[in-house]
Amino acid sequence: MHFRSIKNAVARPLHRFGYMVAGLPGGLQRAIMRSIGTAARAAYFFPDSHLFRAVDNFCHVTGRPDSWRIFSSMVANIEHTALHFGRLYRYGRDQLVAQTDLDLFFQAESRRLSQAGNGLIILVPHCIGAVLSSARLSMFHPTVLLVREPRDQNRCRLLLEYLEKLGPEFILARNTPPTVVMRRLVRALKDRKVVVGTTDALGPDGPDKVDARAFGQRIYSPSWPAELSSRLNAPILPAYIHMEGPKIKLLGDKGYVATDVRQCTQRWVSSFERRIRQYPSDWAFMLDKNWARVLAEAAMAQTRQLADREHSYSFDSDHHSPQRS
Repeated sequence: MHFRSIKNAVARPLHRFGYMVAGLPGGLQRAIMRSIGTAARAAYFFPDSHLFRAVDNFCHVTGRPDSWRIFSSMVANIEHTALHFGRLYRYGRDQLVAQTDLDLFFQAESRRLSQAGNGLIILVPHCIGAVLSSARLSMFHPTVLLVREPRDQNRCRLLLEYLEKLGPEFILARNTPPTVVMRRLVRALKDRKVVVGTTDALGPDGPDKVDARAFGQRIYSPSWPAELSSRLNAPILPAYIHMEGPKIKLLGDKGYVATDVRQCTQRWVSSFERRIRQYPSDWAFMLDKNWARVLAEAAMAQTRQLADREHSYSFDSDHHSPQRS
């Protein structure tokens, strides 16, 4: 069975389960989620585990020795996020807002950039707490989420129910003509709103993509942020969502206005990579098949480079060693 079919089949049962768990006492909620997390952690040790390979390649590329800790913390973040979604649907967003914080630098920088009156584009990777952070953000700025909805109609309806409870406006991108999506984004920015998009999904090269470098490898990233920034003089603010237990924190880097599409894109890609290296357990998207392939290629490239250096060193040593008479 295709993975998408599995997601379509389990979406509604998982929603009902999360809703049920959210109504239990707090200690029992956490115990149930921990038991599920234990099963998820066990999958890391399965023979030929994709989970192990992806995280281990990330650690190889970044020089980290803690692949198990990263994966275990990632599962813990997913446990907390699942409880947040259950409580959101059952009780509304008040508890979620209380658990979400906007970093002081992010507050100051987003306020400074939005005062120019050209709107603001906030770009984030697919962090575990990314969607949930929009509840708090929408209380700080008028916010519009750019959402790529599921193809399956049942999953799409469920997503819309959660988005309505989160609070911000949203634009659905998958089943809407690109020209209509772009027109709505332009309108939101001209209305001085904050547009938020997750822009780390990889795909083949095309007219709507820009080549960039991540983890030493070529990737193709969406061009719309740089094009809108250049066209409307709307600043871009690269951001990241970090979790500390159930707490969600929105972090930001220094914002800028695009003058060159490729340089602009590389700047937010590099910002993502720096944060991912710092807080890898928040970025479950390293398990995505496309990013897993990028990390595998980066790990192989590093291995080849090391072998080449060792071969070169051995060759130089052999040819420069003193000759005995």
